[in-house]
Amino acid sequence: MKRGALLASLVFVVAGCTDARQRAAVRAVEVRVGAKATCTKSPRFTNTTVFVCDVKRGGALCDRYRATLTREGFTVKPEARRVDCVLPPS
Repeated sequence: MKRGALLASLVFVVAGCTDARQRAAVRAVEVRVGAKATCTKSPRFTNTTVFVCDVKRGGALCDRYRATLTREGFTVKPEARRVDCVLPPS
């Protein structure tokens, strides 16, 4: 019984960490670019450190950025300009 409760609590903690990383990636891109961003989601039970993010630039076009988690925080680099606003599957 205790083992099941421990496993359930671990699942919630891990799930919360990955969501927090995605939100942090979105914030890092938004701060760098100055516009609203959307980023790929973290697969559950993995330590995702790289997120692909889109920033709408008008019409159906977006600029794509890569946000990489480092020890100092997120490094945000442009990947492509004026591309479709479809993120790769997570």
